[in-house]
Amino acid sequence: MKEILSIFFQGVIVLFTISSTLLAGYSVMNKFRLRKVRMSWRAGKFAGYPLFATVFLVLIGSLGIVAFLVNDVSRFPTFICYVWIGCMWFIASYLASKHYITDYGIVKNINEPSQTIPWFQVLDQVEKEQKGGVEYSFSYSELDKSLTEGFKHLKIYVPDSKRKRFEKIVSLKLKNRFEGQELPDIDLKNLQNE
Repeated sequence: MKEILSIFFQGVIVLFTISSTLLAGYSVMNKFRLRKVRMSWRAGKFAGYPLFATVFLVLIGSLGIVAFLVNDVSRFPTFICYVWIGCMWFIASYLASKHYITDYGIVKNINEPSQTIPWFQVLDQVEKEQKGGVEYSFSYSELDKSLTEGFKHLKIYVPDSKRKRFEKIVSLKLKNRFEGQELPDIDLKNLQNE
């Protein structure tokens, strides 16, 4: 029974090693597929880095050092696989948690196409001051749905260090569309007299 569990455990580790490598490769491929990226920034929960992947990598690295110091040679291949899994998970999470602003739109997550919003779909924007930056809320409508069914919001936190550049891009892409949409002042008395 112990041998069966050992084989099962090793099989699971090999499966996770392959899966994490494929996920990291997919993320890197999506990163290189992005065209005309104007800016990007880290948006992870742990000082801009992905929280769980970072904690896992630090924990496995610490346990690997302990195994090395104790000279537990039989566990080295397992820890090498865990470190590899942690590194691949970190790469995939890091790239996925970054926000990318392109000439074509906003990419909140490169691994999730539904979180990519083209500029022409944006209907409105709202800025909300927060500590250390600004939270932008973009209202948009999905192309294949009606306005009421496909109406969505995308919130992006922009740190102060990226704010001016982001505002410049947004003004180039959106302000020209929104500027002419205010109601003009109409003097009804002058219209009736004419």
